[in-house]
Amino acid sequence: MGTIRGAAGFPAEFEAALARLRFALTEAYRVPGPEPGRVAAAIQAGFAFASHNPATVLVLTSGALSQGPYGAARHRDLLARAARVLARCRAGRSESDRLPAITERALVGGLATVVAHRLDAGRAGELPALAPQAVEFVLTPYLGAEEARRFALQ
Repeated sequence: MGTIRGAAGFPAEFEAALARLRFALTEAYRVPGPEPGRVAAAIQAGFAFASHNPATVLVLTSGALSQGPYGAARHRDLLARAARVLARCRAGRSESDRLPAITERALVGGLATVVAHRLDAGRAGELPALAPQAVEFVLTPYLGAEEARRFALQ
């Protein structure tokens, strides 16, 4: 993956980048255990993947958004899919059913923004160190701060 080759090559480049990311996240998410642990593993893997494959992830983030309506739609679909996976954490705590419906999209969007900003700034190497904070940020609404921190430090 290099730079986005223009509107004509974007769909294929986006799909190839998405397949690589999906593989990394799916493998991590398959760990046995409770849903929050699986989500934590996927976040850790996603941050590591972005750190080692910045050009690939840029295609999915700021690169997609620079491609007009089609790219923006693909980016929104990617975030919506991730939000649906994260929503599985709602089952873990009775109070989580009172979370606003936008919670998962906001959390996933926040992660995508953090990753994209680091990559755009050429600071991909910082992402693995930020992963525990990202896990804690994402899991806190479902588990509370103390339990989320426990998953973040595993």
